Amino acid sequence: MFDEKVTDLPVVANALAADIIYAVQGGVSVQETLQQVLNLTQSNIILSGIGNPNGSVAGVVYQFYFDTSGQKLYICTTTGSTTTAVWTLIASNGYVAPLSNGQLLIGSTGVNPVAATLTAGTNISIINSAGGITISGSGSAGFSWNSVTGTSQAMTANNGYVANNGSLVTLTLPTTAAFGTQIVVIGKGAGGWAIAQNASQTMVLDSSTTTPGIGGSFASTQAKDSVAMICTVADLEFTVISSIGNITIV
Repeated sequence: MFDEKVTDLPVVANALAADIIYAVQGGVSVQETLQQVLNLTQSNIILSGIGNPNGSVAGVVYQFYFDTSGQKLYICTTTGSTTTAVWTLIASNGYVAPLSNGQLLIGSTGVNPVAATLTAGTNISIINSAGGITISGSGSAGFSWNSVTGTSQAMTANNGYVANNGSLVTLTLPTTAAFGTQIVVIGKGAGGWAIAQNASQTMVLDSSTTTPGIGGSFASTQAKDSVAMICTVADLEFTVISSIGNITIV
């Protein structure tokens, strides 16, 4: 058997973890399994410990380190000693390295994806937070409807209001409204509606303008009257673009 060549040994289709191979350790011939070789390789390629390895773990380029406490994976990008090796975080809790609030990985054909935030288009607002992205409509695209069953309501720009009460419903213009934002009032209840103004505000219907400030107003004459207005001077002036019924102007 001592003169048996390696080429004389039978060939196997697949190696098994329990297979025994010949080795020399400290000048002494030993046998070891492929599993032992695998364990040795992994322990030198993928290190593990508690906490960030920078400043405490030596490494060579392309070596990995897993932080068992923070569930974070690092790769060595600069070979060095325990004090000089540079470890770069590449994944955290199963995800890519931490991004800033609202960032996503966005792909492009033929190149690597990049971390970037979404861009708000026309009439869209985006608010980024830790672990969240809130996308909202603004301008005419963010228009909402409200049923008013009480007798008073402070209005908000880009909202429509259905006045639905047996008594008069008084709706007050918003104190803040950007140029181009819209307000709609529709009558439903028997009491009709009135639109009150804040200081320095006016409303315009055709060639008529209300008295500036809290003394001016619009009012329905019939229960089902309606009016739609656009803010034509930010915060201050609202111009009627359509109406149904005879609007009383003060």
